[in-house]
Amino acid sequence: MQKMKIILPLVLFLFISLALAQQDQIIFSHKFHVQEQEIGCLECHGKATESMNQQDVLMPEMQTCYNCHDEDETPCATCHTNPDEPAIARRVEGFKSRFPHKKHVDEEGANCLVCHKGVEVAEDSKAFHLPAKEKCNTCHAGADVVESKVKCLTCHEASLNFLPASHQLNWRKDHGQIQQLSVESCDHCHQQNYCADCHEGDNLDRQVHPLNYRFTHSLMAKGNKENCLTCHQEQAFCVDCHRSQHVMPKNHALPTWSNRIAGDGGEHAREAQIDFDNCLSCHNDAYADVVCMTCHGK
Repeated sequence: MQKMKIILPLVLFLFISLALAQQDQIIFSHKFHVQEQEIGCLECHGKATESMNQQDVLMPEMQTCYNCHDEDETPCATCHTNPDEPAIARRVEGFKSRFPHKKHVDEEGANCLVCHKGVEVAEDSKAFHLPAKEKCNTCHAGADVVESKVKCLTCHEASLNFLPASHQLNWRKDHGQIQQLSVESCDHCHQQNYCADCHEGDNLDRQVHPLNYRFTHSLMAKGNKENCLTCHQEQAFCVDCHRSQHVMPKNHALPTWSNRIAGDGGEHAREAQIDFDNCLSCHNDAYADVVCMTCHGK
């Protein structure tokens, strides 16, 4: 029985390999035709200039090949691995799209290799070199998630599921951690204001920060200020809260922090001489009532 478990997969593998070997495979080098012979994409795929959806056949017919190759002198084996039973070139399967090549090639004047990157160096016809969603977003970007879906429906069937594989049932809980690791992946569909719609205002249904965050956020801010700036992009946000709550650095409470002794401005003068940028993190031009000139200008 154990031998049968080993032999059966091997027999199945050999059977599949033999079947694939008997199928005709097109022999074609894009690298040779595009780079060495300098043949343009539309010379073979000329129907792309009129195609308005994915159902159109854009692969060149045999007669297209005969525009360059002599029909009588070129052996079938030049392009077919099984010339006795020649087959047509493979087509993309399971791809639902209304992609208008005509609009992109003819009206927009797009270079084919912008979307089908890498095909110009391919030495066989096994890969299709289709553009990924990120490539589409290079030109079709700038909308929030709702508008992006509407734009996607311009080319894609409404029955398709547009959610990425990562957006599972626990996505709402875990998306913050994923966003910190790769914010670029979120930008494919969401603008920054999409996050603010949930994480600001009165529409929150959960705590964004833990309950004790008011007392621990300073440690987080010092350790990873860039993470805070993901939502709180202005230094004024910190200053607004600290001023309204009368929260000051501990050294500001020292009796010697500021005095009126001539020639001696106290500790704050020495701190400003050492690290004036640190002072400006709170005392900046946006708060003219607390900058140096409020006192020193009198």
